Amino acid sequence: MYAWRTINGYEASSYWLAGMAQFHINADIAFAIEQYYTITNDEDFLKNYGFEIILETARFWMQYGNFAEVDGERHFVINRVTGPDEYSALVDNNYYTNVLAQFNLRLAVKYADKFSDTDIPVQLNVTGEEIEEMQEAADLMYLPYDKEKNVKLQFQNFEQLPKMDIASIDQSMFPLLLHYHPLMLYRSQVNKQADTIMVDYMFPLGNTKEQLKADYDFYEPITTHDSSLSKAIYAIVAARIDRDQQAYDFFAQAVKTDLVDLHHNTKNGIHAGSLGAAWSGIVYGFAGIVNNADHFSLEPHLPDVWNCLKFRLQLHHNELLFTIYQDQVEVELMSGKGMALSVYNKKIKVTPEDPKKVAQY
Repeated sequence: MYAWRTINGYEASSYWLAGMAQFHINADIAFAIEQYYTITNDEDFLKNYGFEIILETARFWMQYGNFAEVDGERHFVINRVTGPDEYSALVDNNYYTNVLAQFNLRLAVKYADKFSDTDIPVQLNVTGEEIEEMQEAADLMYLPYDKEKNVKLQFQNFEQLPKMDIASIDQSMFPLLLHYHPLMLYRSQVNKQADTIMVDYMFPLGNTKEQLKADYDFYEPITTHDSSLSKAIYAIVAARIDRDQQAYDFFAQAVKTDLVDLHHNTKNGIHAGSLGAAWSGIVYGFAGIVNNADHFSLEPHLPDVWNCLKFRLQLHHNELLFTIYQDQVEVELMSGKGMALSVYNKKIKVTPEDPKKVAQY
């Protein structure tokens, strides 16, 4: 189990309910490894380090979770965890945690198969029975869902909690964690930060725009954004569902976190995570990048007040320069052998012989 907060490698969370119990950190790291491998094709890293980390974190889920009957059906459940939202603690089947754990387990299965003809599985004591059980756990992972509202439930029985009337609370009372007892927050439908919405950001494929809108419309009104990491994530999802003004407003506030000391604590240091989230807001939100192992695509949602967005990315040993305008995308291969990508499902390919392409959208 990886430390949630650490200075020297040991867990340093002062309040374990909101820190150490965020077991999703294990799957977050597995997710990051897969992102790194997808973008770089670094086989040596995957063989020597990556697969072992993915496997051991997957083993954690098999030890912490269990098979159980829910609503008359057999599922794999993960109870007593804290998701990304720190205004809910020790809940059952947090949607974000379960989706990331499911992904973690499937990665372990995928790479166990990839390396099955090597001595790596033997070195790591991998058995066929273990991999089969991981596959079963992933396939039967319980993901709470409200069929009436058509929204992903942040955790099991979340819909039973009363909503906190955020709009009626004086601004001087935010962040709420400094003025409300945790139990007042834990028993209400109120979020400190993006939680279920993070799933929609990290796993965009397979979600309809209608599903994203339903999730966004349900969770945005009950989210205080007391975390500096939250607004940039909401900006990304807002951009993907064509809420352009909301997307830009959230992004602008995220960028100003330290510039205008929005959280009144910049004297303690910059919000490095928030800066990373703001970068993600530009690239994954306004540029509309969707990256996975099979395909790389852009679906731009450039703010009306921007004439142009330009940035470089390293992808599959290629350096690409992207220039996005209000109606077109220019892609230029700066170095590398070239690659294929798409802009709103319009496929293009850049090569050393034909390094620059323009796609209208």
